[in-house]
Order: sequence, then C-alpha cells, then structure tokens
Amino acid sequence: MAPLVLYNHPLSPPCRLVRVIAGIIGVDLKIEDVNDVYKDLKTPEMLKKNPQHTVPILEDNGLYISESRAIAMYLVSKYAKDDSLYPKDINKRVLVDQRLFFDQDLYHRMSNVLMPIFQGKQAEPSNIEKANDSLETLNRMLDGKQWLAGDRVTIADYAVANSLSALEFRLNIGVDATKQPNVMQWLSRVENSHAKYGDVAKEYREALKKLMQK
Repeated sequence: MAPLVLYNHPLSPPCRLVRVIAGIIGVDLKIEDVNDVYKDLKTPEMLKKNPQHTVPILEDNGLYISESRAIAMYLVSKYAKDDSLYPKDINKRVLVDQRLFFDQDLYHRMSNVLMPIFQGKQAEPSNIEKANDSLETLNRMLDGKQWLAGDRVTIADYAVANSLSALEFRLNIGVDATKQPNVMQWLSRVENSHAKYGDVAKEYREALKKLMQK
C-alpha cells in the first residue's frame, strides 16, 4: 500500500490540524511541503488533485481529499482504532459536525483579522468585532462543559483550538481570548489531551515566530 501523502505548508493551521489528527490516531504521513501556495498549486497536475488549489491535500492510494475538516473526518473514520474522536452514533456525531461548521466560520473570521496584521496592515474594525463575537459564542458553548461536543475530546475540539492558535502570541489586534474564561480553560485541556497536539503546536509556534521576526 502506498503511503498517505500530505501536501502541506508549515504555517497553515488547516495543515496543522491534519498532522495533529494523523499523529493522534497513529497514521504516518509522507509530508510534501508546498513552497509557493500561489504558484505550485496551480500547475495542471496539482489542479487535477485539488481544483481549489489550496492546502492541505491528502493523497490516499489515488484518492485526493481537500479541506482539513473533511480530511480529519476521513482519517478517523478509516484509520482510527475507535470512534471516540468522531462518533459513529448519529446523535453524537451531529454535535461534532455542528461545531466543525462553526469552526469554518470562526477560522475565516480570525483570518480576516490576522492576515492584514502579518502583512503589516490594520484589520478592519468590523472584522475585529466579528472575531470577538465568535469568541463570546465559543465561551457560551463551553459553559459548564469540558469539551465542545460530548463528554470527551473530539476532532471538533482540535479544529477549533487550532483556529485560535495564533492568539496565544497576545498580538495587539483587539481580539483577546483571555477575556473568555471558559475558552482559556478549555484551550489548556485541549493542549494537554494528547502529546501529539503539543508537539505539532511547538513546531507551529517556532515557524510563526520566525515569520513575525521577519
């Protein structure tokens, strides 16, 4: 069987999510780093693999999957030893799915604030307001709960925590997770839930620090 290949960029939070989930369930990935996501993903060969020309892309024996949350669902459903990260029970799974859809919007709201900052620009005040609104919503979701979807950690927890990863640098951007106590306590639980999450988080922090220094 051919190894699973992940087309990856070290600074991409969606790529990081795939590496985290694969590591937790014990799936080895052959990492193919994409140096220039704006150029290298638009070759005819890569466009056949992913018409969206985005990373991550997972290649599994001729099957190509894009979108990090879909890849995470696939990896757990096919390769995990149990279904704790993504339950088979539809009543439990739908809660995970709902949080993953929430995360998709959350990630874009955070990106709309962070990307201008990394480019030396100012974020739009309306985008800052939307990002803070999402943090307040997340805080309400976690009220009285240990995890986002059920009584144990799932891919939803890893996905949402991953979307907030850049905020730990305490960037002066008007978006502050420390004002949301439920979120802060939950982020600590997620990071301590599995060693692999911490390992990949360390790699991401180092790469992001280098970017910020530049």
